[in-house]
Amino acid sequence: MKFVRSALISLLAMCTALAGLVWASPAQAAPSAAIDVYLADGVTPVGQTQLHPGDTVVVKGRGYDPNANTTGGLPVPVPPGVPHGTFVTFGSFDQNWRPSKGAPESARTTDRTQTKWAISDAALNQVPNVPFDMRRTVRVGSVPLHRDGTFTAKIKLTTPKDAPADGRWGIYTFGGADAVNAAQERFVPINYSTEPGPNTPQPAVKNLVWAYSPNFYSTFVESTQGAVAGSNGAAAAKDGTLSYELESNTVRNGKGELRYRGTVVAYTKFHLYEIALVDPIIRVDGTKAVLSMKTSTTDQNGVDVLRRVDIADLTLTRAQLARLADSQDVVGIPAAFRGGITPTLLAGLSLGAASPVSILF
Repeated sequence: MKFVRSALISLLAMCTALAGLVWASPAQAAPSAAIDVYLADGVTPVGQTQLHPGDTVVVKGRGYDPNANTTGGLPVPVPPGVPHGTFVTFGSFDQNWRPSKGAPESARTTDRTQTKWAISDAALNQVPNVPFDMRRTVRVGSVPLHRDGTFTAKIKLTTPKDAPADGRWGIYTFGGADAVNAAQERFVPINYSTEPGPNTPQPAVKNLVWAYSPNFYSTFVESTQGAVAGSNGAAAAKDGTLSYELESNTVRNGKGELRYRGTVVAYTKFHLYEIALVDPIIRVDGTKAVLSMKTSTTDQNGVDVLRRVDIADLTLTRAQLARLADSQDVVGIPAAFRGGITPTLLAGLSLGAASPVSILF
């Protein structure tokens, strides 16, 4: 476990060191850039319409030079000399948020899962796909930046964690991957309320609660400066626990299955590693049970390709088994990782102790 964490941290340290070799350049000149923001229909201007979490806006940009942002910025995932494109995002930013004015990243509070990357096809095709498939990382969150400087991006509004109370809600654009270009720093205010609205998703029901291992969450969120995110019935909490929603419970007379739905994706900074844990199943046979999940087939392909893997053995008491049959909560079930876990990164994170499992109804 220590080896895996050290390897991940060393890899990111190398990338950071490379970034230091790329000299920052003054803001580049570019055609006058502008954005228009519309409601989900892509036609009605957003104006002062009150929006809530879960609402969608359509951002249309023009005048964004697809050949700009070639100097400065990070060396990964877009190589030096290749146009770095433009980030298009929703968030709560400080009054002084512009990178060209020296504002730090902390001045721009966003939900990274809802940030779009406007980048030309020519630039995207120059992003390496070996030994790390960084091209996939950029492509998954990108929208085409056309030769005429236009792009269209759909963004679902979400409330970022730790959003400042005095920030300005809005759609923002700025140079991608730390490229600095004042001509592409644009802002359109959004009348946003963090209160639930008609399109706000209901919170995921926490029926299966598991931290995986004591260091799983912190390895991604802290040690490698990445994130762990849940969707489609799953959630990831700041206390490190992952949760999934129950679909069915067929445990009767000491045998059966508990099936859950949800997708958890854990990734490092730059998405150099990205693995998914999807749709758990607990197979019960007396006091023994096996927890399986669909996992990524490689350390970098996230939810692109999945296969089901037996992850951990669970040990139940007779009393706990009876409670499951009656759909009553069972907390603190001992778990032990199995051999043969894939992909390689997940296997490395499974070398130590497994966290206990809680089954809630």
